[in-house]
Amino acid sequence: MKSEKRLSLVTVISYAFSQGSGYQIMGAIVGSYFMVFLTDTFGVPAYAVSVIMLIASIWDAINDPIMGGIADHTHTRFGKYRPYFLWVPTLLTIVTIAMFASPNLSTTGKIVWTAVFYICYGMLRTAIEIPCGALINAVTDQESERTRMISAYTVVMGIFTTIATTFALTFVSFFGGGNTAKGYMIIMLIAGILMMISCWICFASTEEKYIPKAEPKGLIEGFRDLLSVKGFVPVVVIWLASFIAYQTMMASAVYYVMYVLCRPDQISLYMLILSLGGVIGVAFGLSVMFRIFKDPIRTYQVAQIIVLICNVICFVQRNNMTVVFIFSGIATFFATMSMAQNSILMTEMTDLVYYEKNSLMNGTIAAIKGFSNKCGIAVSSALVSFILGATGYVAGAIGQEPAATVLGISFARFLVPAIMAVIVLIGIKFYPITNEMRARLHQPQA
Repeated sequence: MKSEKRLSLVTVISYAFSQGSGYQIMGAIVGSYFMVFLTDTFGVPAYAVSVIMLIASIWDAINDPIMGGIADHTHTRFGKYRPYFLWVPTLLTIVTIAMFASPNLSTTGKIVWTAVFYICYGMLRTAIEIPCGALINAVTDQESERTRMISAYTVVMGIFTTIATTFALTFVSFFGGGNTAKGYMIIMLIAGILMMISCWICFASTEEKYIPKAEPKGLIEGFRDLLSVKGFVPVVVIWLASFIAYQTMMASAVYYVMYVLCRPDQISLYMLILSLGGVIGVAFGLSVMFRIFKDPIRTYQVAQIIVLICNVICFVQRNNMTVVFIFSGIATFFATMSMAQNSILMTEMTDLVYYEKNSLMNGTIAAIKGFSNKCGIAVSSALVSFILGATGYVAGAIGQEPAATVLGISFARFLVPAIMAVIVLIGIKFYPITNEMRARLHQPQA
């Protein structure tokens, strides 16, 4: 029979911190500041950054599903997914520190250094992100408890994202004392220690009780099952579009404030507005929207429509700092809410695949969602760096950038998320799980 036991608060909180604290600090800083660090501090050409991101994305497309299959086929006395919490965080910490080391190398050496460690960074994020995503369905079989875990994680993620993106430059200055690379390395070390401790606590406080009896299938056969499930491909499109939108927003935000508004003194305030809007949206907005619309998919649609409208307004008024700050906050309120719903889609599609195909695909589906996230980072970074390189961007030339560069940055910051919102809205139309199907998936089974 399906369990009705409520998860302990320790389990929920430890899970939320394992992916939402130090791990998220790393991800937020890499997503928002790493490209600026590469072009303006380390001295990697913008075109080279775009190539590195493309190569990393291609490798992720190969590596992520393999890691998902490995996780699903893992058998230890500690479970399938929890063992990865023990050792991956340490390696990820070392690699992330190396990414910001800024050694004195030739231009070619800098490109090689960045490529090697950025690809390793992506692989190690895969090795912890996939087990963490797959763990939700293994810890509880109750929809309400899964939503509780996802909501807690997203709130914690939002809080630490706010801290990281808002105060990153202040922390870099404080710890680095004028040495930008040193400042980032110390922040990554602190974030890594926090990640290691929280992952170890999560390992100790969770238990994999709900692993289906069906054995996981091979990679090829499993993918055939996934592709034959109605609506799975549209869900992947939704994930890709929403992550590209979010990551492009974050990757271009600093450039926008510096080179479009020409107000580098307002970077921290703008990042605070973006992050705080997301925290409030997940902590309070999501539950309110659920109560109003009674349907998670309808909630998702309304949120994306608002995101679309706000970004169009911001692009039209891109030189009006007050208008942009206000509507950017509203947009992230609803955009981050949608990011939480992406995790709900993941757990529901996992249940649907098991229901229709009797296939254990927790890790593989989490891998595809994780790849979508990293693909969003890679595509957004490549897109922004390509725009900078193609429009004649000059590092540090505040107020003197070519008009094409200013327009390109504005396009990336506002119109790319708007276009992705349209794609998400189209994809949602094909989502296969209705309230009726949802009740069927979660009814008690003998």
